[in-house]
Amino acid sequence: MLTQKLLQKNKIFYLKSNCILKRYLKEATSPSLKYEPTQFDHHARKQPEREPIIKSLIAKQFDRELFAYPMVHKSNRYNDFMQWLKPIETYISSCVNNKAVSKQQILDHLRELEVFRTQINISNGGLNFSKTESMKLIETLSTLPWLGTYIVKNYILPVEMISKYGTKEQMFKYYPKIMSGEVTPAICVNEGDHGTNINNIKSYIIPENKDSWLLNGEKTFVVNGINSNLFLVLARDTHSTWLDKPDSFTLVLVERDFGGVSCTDVYETIGRHEIPTCTINFKDTVIPSENIINKSGNAFRILMEYLKPGNQNITAQTISILRNFLNQLIVDIRSIKHFDRNLYEFDITKKLIGKIAFTLYSMESMAYLTCGIIDKYENQNAELEQIITETYCANQCLSCIQAGIQLIGARSYMQNKSYIQALHDAIALVTMDVNNLDASTYVATDVLKDIGTRTHTQVFKERNHMKYPIYNMISSIFENFKRSDTVNDIKEYLHPSLRFGADHLENSINLLNDGIMRLLIRNGSQITEKFVDLHTITEMLTDVYVSFANLSRSSRSYSDGIRNGDMEKDIGVNMAYIVHAKLHSFMENIERGPLQNGEYSYMHIMDLLYEKRKYAIEHPLARTY
Repeated sequence: MLTQKLLQKNKIFYLKSNCILKRYLKEATSPSLKYEPTQFDHHARKQPEREPIIKSLIAKQFDRELFAYPMVHKSNRYNDFMQWLKPIETYISSCVNNKAVSKQQILDHLRELEVFRTQINISNGGLNFSKTESMKLIETLSTLPWLGTYIVKNYILPVEMISKYGTKEQMFKYYPKIMSGEVTPAICVNEGDHGTNINNIKSYIIPENKDSWLLNGEKTFVVNGINSNLFLVLARDTHSTWLDKPDSFTLVLVERDFGGVSCTDVYETIGRHEIPTCTINFKDTVIPSENIINKSGNAFRILMEYLKPGNQNITAQTISILRNFLNQLIVDIRSIKHFDRNLYEFDITKKLIGKIAFTLYSMESMAYLTCGIIDKYENQNAELEQIITETYCANQCLSCIQAGIQLIGARSYMQNKSYIQALHDAIALVTMDVNNLDASTYVATDVLKDIGTRTHTQVFKERNHMKYPIYNMISSIFENFKRSDTVNDIKEYLHPSLRFGADHLENSINLLNDGIMRLLIRNGSQITEKFVDLHTITEMLTDVYVSFANLSRSSRSYSDGIRNGDMEKDIGVNMAYIVHAKLHSFMENIERGPLQNGEYSYMHIMDLLYEKRKYAIEHPLARTY
């Protein structure tokens, strides 16, 4: 009885954000009730690792399992998850237009609904969500876009980093505090105006004694840093040859209560007003040795993993933002008249909204295909698929919102602020979380590395006509017949009604391989410095993956009798045709070369603009007489 009274009055311990704890204590000490944390059925057993999908498509190595859209959850697990998610969906929907509910109230309620247990493993009291479940959760929470960003930046990414590289003691210490709300973590990597330039990281730690270190420096662009109290800070270790060696990087867990931590330069960024960025300053902050993640000087690999494209978990956010935008657009379009006609009846309106719907379908297909293969196979390498999916979704989300705003016109900013907010949300994801240059370079060079090992002899001979005249003469004469590995059997792995889509995908894969070979023969080893060509290769790969994901999904939906499966079948076939047409266009530009397709002209005019430091072409009214 005394124990119950002490617990009910919360005399034993205190947490700053303890609404969930109080609820649990109340239930735990009630004479008739006992708190039971949510438990799901265990995950399905993973299959052995397989070759990455993108590389299988390029190598033309197909099997039926490759084209089976992944269904990774057992029925019990799926039902448990959807039942758990339903009250969260209901609550988030109720908050969309409710200005009275505060950010903290939303976060506290989500803790009661156990959202902050999802990424933590079962042994530490979590729910151990799969990639697919996490994707759906982020998508649901991103109905409030700031909340989607918060759950990624201040929960998922820090927890992933601690789970992957932290010690059991660090997990035991901080996971309960994260789940209860006492601790809000944030990752601190960027410095100054250089963003993710690792050569400009100046923050450093020095030993104070055998049990502690001193941290000094500042970190910029810390999302929600003003409300965070646990920082994962990347700094230099002065024991190593710092500023020169990769082994100088160290990752430390810094609590705000350690002292010497301050927050300055708070900015409300576009699309993220509720979670502003700021600069976190560290001045002689004492760090216990047990708060070093992994070990001192061993964080370069962690940094590279964090900065790698495709790891920002923004795909689900883009899907939610675009879906909500499209739903609002459809409602408003039906009430607008143009030249005394209903605007939605115009064929151009139907085409534009249809294209947005096709794009949203493609984003969903790619997102859940990529998550599914990660969940289905043990230690599956899907980094290229993740990069392609994340970059495609971010760019297409922004592009579709811009097109929709142009369609609805002045009403987008005079009557309905949600359109401009959606635009800002999409811009934030593209500018702060996605770097198209990094993504294109990484994907293309990784693929070229594999292709180069198989084709280097052919490329060398075709680049040296004088040394191998006979080979090149025969190659030129029999150009149309020398490719014996042309794809022509994909239709065997899809529903028969998708045979035309399968034909388009086959031709797209053949065009992709031909295009890559032409660029390799033209540039040789210098291709890694031709960023325009690398971007072209990545775009072609992305389009092929879009076509593959749509056909795989639509084949499953049509075969299983999913509602509107016949429409999905049409989307899969039509998107495969659109992709095939785009790859034809890419091939024409590749065949013309930079002299005819305009690339040289772009470079030359840019040289002039650099030289003059302005737009230097004369005005159309200029005269020479």
